[in-house]
Order: sequence, then structure tokens, then C-alpha cells
Amino acid sequence: MSFLGELKRRNIFRVGIAYALAGWVVLQAADFALDLVDAPNWVIQVFVIAVAAGLPLALVFAWAYEMTPEGIRREKKVDPGQSITRTTGRKLNRMIIGLLVLVIVLLGVERAFFAVSTVAEVDVPKSIAVLPFADMSQSQDQGWFADGLAEEILNALVKVPDLQVTARTSSFQYKGSDQSISEIAKELGVAHVLEGSIRSGANRIRVTAQLIRASDDFHLWSQNYDRDVDDMISIQEDLAFNIANALETSMDPQALAEMARAGTTSVDAYREYLRGVEGVLESFNESHGAELQRAAYEHFERARSIDPGFADAHLRAANYWSLEFSPTRTDTGSSGETAQQSLRNYHDRINQAIDNAKTEADQLRILADRAVIDLQMREARRLYEQYLEIRPNDDMAWDQLGGLLSWLSEDAALLAVLDRWAAKGKTDQFAATMYANGAYPVVDPAQAADVSSNLLQRWPNSSGLVYQVHRTLLWAGRFAEASGLAARYNTLVPGGHPLVTAREACAAGDRATAEKILEQLESAEDVNLSNLWLLHNMLGNTAEETEILRPLEQSGVPYQLASLLSYHKFDPRPFPALMAILEREGVERPEPAVPPFRCPD
Repeated sequence: MSFLGELKRRNIFRVGIAYALAGWVVLQAADFALDLVDAPNWVIQVFVIAVAAGLPLALVFAWAYEMTPEGIRREKKVDPGQSITRTTGRKLNRMIIGLLVLVIVLLGVERAFFAVSTVAEVDVPKSIAVLPFADMSQSQDQGWFADGLAEEILNALVKVPDLQVTARTSSFQYKGSDQSISEIAKELGVAHVLEGSIRSGANRIRVTAQLIRASDDFHLWSQNYDRDVDDMISIQEDLAFNIANALETSMDPQALAEMARAGTTSVDAYREYLRGVEGVLESFNESHGAELQRAAYEHFERARSIDPGFADAHLRAANYWSLEFSPTRTDTGSSGETAQQSLRNYHDRINQAIDNAKTEADQLRILADRAVIDLQMREARRLYEQYLEIRPNDDMAWDQLGGLLSWLSEDAALLAVLDRWAAKGKTDQFAATMYANGAYPVVDPAQAADVSSNLLQRWPNSSGLVYQVHRTLLWAGRFAEASGLAARYNTLVPGGHPLVTAREACAAGDRATAEKILEQLESAEDVNLSNLWLLHNMLGNTAEETEILRPLEQSGVPYQLASLLSYHKFDPRPFPALMAILEREGVERPEPAVPPFRCPD
């Protein structure tokens, strides 16, 4: 008998087919079970390797052994006349048919589930992305109004409790995009998209806006405004009101009108305010962000001077001063004021914002912000949670609450915030970045790295997300993967980032490079204490990392040093004043974490 005939007689082909089908079913079951317990990716990889390794073993066994009425025996010891390979083959045929039916059923269930989950994820009935408005003016000098108008409409819609609004960082990346509305909506996971344009000339302004249902490109609502420039406030208020009304939200008309209010009746104040908003938006994407923040602040100052009752202008101006005494920020230092004077300027403006807040919810949010700066941590948490019950879709408030919970070492509550970021991060770049930034100190770093890496596949060109995932991979000890992301970051951000380079050097055992970066930062004109501290910590310079923070301790603004509590490797014990605050707030701080990529001595 030929070799091929012998393979058929011994049912080698049938065994191989049956094993492959059974292995696929086992892997599907394992994948489902592991998803339920949120197991890391490497576990299912072990299952795949085990199943693949078993195939040649099964084929060898089928060749060497045969099933007989007396049990399994070596093939060479079976009398050909007593062989039952034909009977065994028929049984294998029935097994293969049964497995094929099972595979077809599982594929159908999986496809149906995927279709349902995709629709549920993308077609949330009351969800919207506000795209940046296009400046169609002949002189192209109305970008401040186009960006500011879209930002304020977005901020107004966030206040609607049952309306999901995509964060600005996600929707504004489509500025100037030639993608279709349906494509953008699918990528952002929303059911509706608002787009618009403005034209201006002389003392007239023309605003066109349209609310589009992504599933069929149907225009649910559209409006053209051709009015005097002095009517720009009413345009913004009317847009926000009509959009929320068209989406049939649960808010009553009076509540909708209150939500849509611009907060000022002064066109001059509103114009200055929108120019400031545009400056803040630009500062996020520019290397000279501090200068743009300062220019924006001047617009807010003029706005609140024109209309002393304009709460949002007071709040924006206060936020500028809070950045000025935030050591973990790089877009600071444009005022030249001391930390104490900046704090006084902050309190002056934040108190006016509180006094002139439009609604109770607005006042709660501003009170929470002030409580954080004043290190009234428990009170701030209470206020944020109370505010988010009213406005559950305010991502910036969730971000503030998450940071506060990390200060308080309230890991259980923080995990709930991280779960929210992980779920929303599939369609929201801001949420994905927030998860990668905050997960690794709280959950298992390997799990944080897996989830963050999956989110990065959705937003591969976000430099901020790449930066955060790179750090997460290092904390998980996955140095090779981190090196690949470091190269990508350097491509996205020409010149790279000193901390990314230093972390890579330390992970590779190259202490000399990290020390050279430290020397360069120390000799720079604008010394960033936060970056210096991070480098000393990376190098294991315990004494130096404590001393580098002494100016923050002695600044007279306790918030400066407390802001480092967001780092789980920060040790507050050398600073008695901060420890007293933590004791007052009932914070039980765990031992400071040691980076697995710390430079060798």
C-alpha cells in the first residue's frame, strides 16, 4: 500500500481535521472565559501555543497507535484482519460533522454579537460630536469666532445629562478633514455630528450650522444666521438650544434655555472671551504655549472688565493663575509673579466666578476647583461628586475627580473612573489618554499596558497617548515594546522629550545618558522643578530628589508640593507641612513605588 493510502487507512487526515476543529472550539471558549475575568493577553496566547503544539503530537499518536475492541494498542501489534480502522473512521466522520455544526453555530453567534455590540457602540441614540466650524471669510480672519463658537456650543451641550458629547480633543482633530460625516461619526462612535461655517464682512456675520444623523446623512436640523455682528451672542445661544431640542433630550425648554445661555449680554465682552478661548485652544498644540496662554488671559481680563458679571470670563482668568503655580505644567511662567501673588490673583478671580455663577451646578463645579487648590480634599471630592450627579458627561470634571482620588489614595473609587475612561477611550482620544495616564499606579501594570496598547491602536498618532503608553509599558517591564513607542514619539514630536529619552536610557542601563540629560535640564534658562525631580527619582538620587522640591515646600503655596501626590512614587514624608495636611484629610499614603526602569548605580 502507498504511503498516502496508509495515511488514509490510519485516519491521519480525519484525526487532523477533528483536532483542528476541536482546538478552535476550545480556544473560543477560553477566549470568552478569559474575557469575563479580564485576564491579560498573554494567557490566551499560551492557550494558542498549547493547541498548536498538540497537533503534531496527535498526528504522531494516530500513526503509531490504533483503536481496537481491547483498547488502544501499538499499530504494529494489530493483526490487519482484526483492524477496525474503517469503523473508527466512520466515528471520526460523525465527530467532524458535529464539530463543523458547532463551529458554524459559534461563528453565527459571534457575528450577531459583534453586529449588535458595534451598533450599540456606534449608534448611541443621543450622542453627538461637534466639529470645528470652518472659517469661510474671504480674509480668513474669523478663526477666533469659528473655534470659540464651536467650543462654547460643545461646552453647553455637555451640560445636558442624557446627551453624550465627544470631547473636544477628539472631535477637533477633524478640522479641515475631507472625510465624510458617516466616516467621522463611525470613528468617534456617535450617532450625530454638528458641522458649520462662518462668513463675515463689514458688520454682518453669516453662520451656517447643520445637525446630521450619521446613519443615513439625514439633516435633522439646519439653520442659516445672517445677522449683525452684535447678534453673535444670540446665535450661540440659539444654536445650543435648537441642537439639544432636535435630539429630543429630557430637559424641559426652560432648563434648555438656561443651559444655552452665554453668560453675558455684552457683545464686546463675549468677543474678547471667544478670542481668549481660541488662544487657549491654540496653546495646547504649540511649543510656545505659555505665551499663548498669557495672550488668552489678557482677553479674559478685558472680558471680565467689560462685564463684571461674566462668570466664565472670571473662571478662565482664574485658571490662568492656577497654571502659573502648577509645577507639573510646562506652559507656565509667563506672568513673572511669585507663587503667592499668583495664588492671590487666583482667589480674587475664582471668588468672583463663584459669586456670578449662572446655575447651582456651575457654582458647585467652581467651588470644587477652589477646594482642590486650597487642599480641602474631602470637600472637593464631595462637591465634584455632587456636581457630576447633575452633569455626568463633563469629562474635565471626571478628570479632576480622578486626580483628586489619586491624591487621597482612594483606589476603589479611582478604579470606577478608570473603567469609565477605558470604555469611552475606544471612541474618545481624551478618555484613552486619561486611562493610560492614570491606570498603571492603580491596576496591575501588565493589565494597564494591555488596555492602553489596545486603545493606542485606535489613536496611533496621538503624541500625548503615545507618551503615556510608553511610560505604562516601562512600568510593566515591557522594555522592547516601549522602545518602539519611543521611536514613534520622536517621529510625532520632532526633538522628542527629555523624559522619554531618559527613561529609555535607564531601562537600557545607560546611566550616563540620563545624567547628561539631567545636566542639560539643570542648566536650562527655564528650570522645570517637576522634570528635575522626576529625573533624580529615575536615577535613584534620594537626597537630591527631596532637596529639589524644597522651593515648592517654602513657596507659601502648599498646593505646589501637593500636586506631586498624583505620582505614586512621590514620598511626602520628608515634608512635615504636607504630612500634616494629609493627616488632616485622613489620607493613608502607601509606600512610594520604585520604577522598574530606575537607572542602575
